[in-house]
Amino acid sequence: MNYQARSFIAWASAASLVLAIVSGIFLAFPFRPEIPLISTVGIEGVVPFGDFMRSFHFYTGQLAFLTLVVHIVESLLSASYEKKTWLSWTLLVASFPVTVFALFSGYVIRGDEIGASAGHIAESLVLEIPFFGSVLNHIILAVTEEGIHRTYMAHICFSFLLLIALMAWHFRLTRLKLEDLAFWAVIAMLPTMFYPPILRPVNPDLSVLGPWFFVGIQELLRHFPPFYAGIIFPAIPILALVFFKKFPRACAMVLIAWHSLYLILSVIGFSR
Repeated sequence: MNYQARSFIAWASAASLVLAIVSGIFLAFPFRPEIPLISTVGIEGVVPFGDFMRSFHFYTGQLAFLTLVVHIVESLLSASYEKKTWLSWTLLVASFPVTVFALFSGYVIRGDEIGASAGHIAESLVLEIPFFGSVLNHIILAVTEEGIHRTYMAHICFSFLLLIALMAWHFRLTRLKLEDLAFWAVIAMLPTMFYPPILRPVNPDLSVLGPWFFVGIQELLRHFPPFYAGIIFPAIPILALVFFKKFPRACAMVLIAWHSLYLILSVIGFSR
């Protein structure tokens, strides 16, 4: 295969993650998880540069997620996965759902309409997992009983887990350049200045659209039981990636079909 993976994308994801964590540390000091929405509004209205930093944190997280997706796609197209051990490839694949949860939990802990609805839907889906669903929910969500406290701690822990994995793998090969951090900081500042994320009043409702990457799942939940729509269906691409080294052609077809269907579901969801 002639396609060559670019280190630029891998370092883009690394730089975006570092910027998201640094800005997240700034936001953690004034944030109070017992009153998430009021606290977030206070950060935007009272803390100096709070509104800018919250938007910057939001968009660097989005960039980290999107560039990670591109990095994984490039690994598949360039067949660089063949050079990786099963352990390194599995860890790279595992970073994807961890990043998704870190991004998703960021929506939940805002405490607004989107976050409240996403949190309750996610909790109901996690409880559908056989055997250890209730334990997992108790660890990372439990929004009905504990509010956003556990989700907030999980958001922090998962973010730093990603940073540790990044340092253990990429940073041992070469250092992250300051110009890369500066470049992606400027990229994140552009939407921050012109299109800051908007909070919505709390009124949990299943008709409210969740995070943009969750809309396809939300649409599928309208037609299928939660276990199949929220557990089995999202697990398909993860399993296809894990076994890509062994069955590349079959897994590639599964991934193409899954993402095509998810795109259609997302378009339907957004059009409602």
